[in-house]
Amino acid sequence: MDAVNNDRRVRKTKRALHEALINLMSEKDIRSISVKSLTEKADIHRSTFYAHYVDIFDLYDDLEDTVMFELEHLITENFSLKLHDYFRVLFNYIDENKNLCRLLFTGEHASCFLARLTDLFKAACLENWSGFMGERGRHEALAYYAEYHLNGGFAMVRRWVDSDFKYPKEEMVRMIAGLDAHISKYLAEEQQTETLK
Repeated sequence: MDAVNNDRRVRKTKRALHEALINLMSEKDIRSISVKSLTEKADIHRSTFYAHYVDIFDLYDDLEDTVMFELEHLITENFSLKLHDYFRVLFNYIDENKNLCRLLFTGEHASCFLARLTDLFKAACLENWSGFMGERGRHEALAYYAEYHLNGGFAMVRRWVDSDFKYPKEEMVRMIAGLDAHISKYLAEEQQTETLK
């Protein structure tokens, strides 16, 4: 078997294991999930599981890492879009991965995932703001603005997930894009004020 087919097969196997874990974690605590029940759910042999993972927690870590990689790719690929279009891409990802997002935003490991997510988006946020903030872009205050802004945004997303996505997706996009635009405008105006001093 050539490397391309083997790589495709590995990705398919891992995706099946991820999906099985997501489904099982919607029903029970991760500590109650056995490799046997997981592999039966994924229709994959136990030896195949152990060829990739040490245990269920290792699989969960890989699931989180995969989401972080996909989101980092989405941020990088769409960073130059207008705010509304940029946030639509991100909300489409959530909409297309509802069960996964229920787990990550509201499950027992949500706080760890949200801390990683905050770090990922903070880097993008600071890069965006420093583009028009000049020297002030490296100021410690920006990190505080980013924490405030991101934690508020993620709280809104968490509420949306918690409500089973009842609020219209386009309204979520509009609200968060609008808030992002307002804080960027505020920071730009603050920079102008500092420059005039």
